Amino acid sequence: MKVRFILVGEGSSDLRLVEHIENLLIQEGFSEVSGETPDLGMFKTPVGRSVREKLVAILKYYPHADLIFVHRDADNVGVSVREQEISSAANGLIESDKVIPVVPVTMLETWLLADIEEVKRVAGNPSYRGSLDCVPPPRRLESVRDSKQLLLTALCEASETQGARLTKFKKRFSEMRARLTLGLDPEGPVRQLDSYQNFRRQITSFAQRNLFE
Repeated sequence: MKVRFILVGEGSSDLRLVEHIENLLIQEGFSEVSGETPDLGMFKTPVGRSVREKLVAILKYYPHADLIFVHRDADNVGVSVREQEISSAANGLIESDKVIPVVPVTMLETWLLADIEEVKRVAGNPSYRGSLDCVPPPRRLESVRDSKQLLLTALCEASETQGARLTKFKKRFSEMRARLTLGLDPEGPVRQLDSYQNFRRQITSFAQRNLFE
């Protein structure tokens, strides 16, 4: 069975998340998967910033999408609030089982921090022998408020660069974050995070409804 999806994201960091979702859907048993995260700013008619306004635009320009993922970082409000926000936005527009929230706690960067070895590799120093104590263990990782800043700190520490080289290294943060998203292993340490487990359960439920019923 084929499935086409759209990811409504929060920024450029979502581009690589599409490939991660494609792989997850294939693992669930879909024979062919295609997804994209359109640049809403390129649409002829300006699109508002609310989730509902974004969904209206997606349904207009991508009427044949089988599934819509909506990425909203939990930030300081929590998963349930974000999921309710997405559910309310979809109400009356599209069947609820065709919308899957993607709600990392507290940010997408939290998921990327789960795999310390991958952080070292992307920092260009896979043999780094330090412990990266700045990163808490997975059981406490979702309590970090600013995981974006923590990810930058961890990458800098792992790189062991200093001075002008460190300044230049920091400017590559967006690129390194994209590589970490692309390399996010669905069977790796990220599976220890509650928000990622919740995300995976919803994908599995969608697959079971559409492949086995």
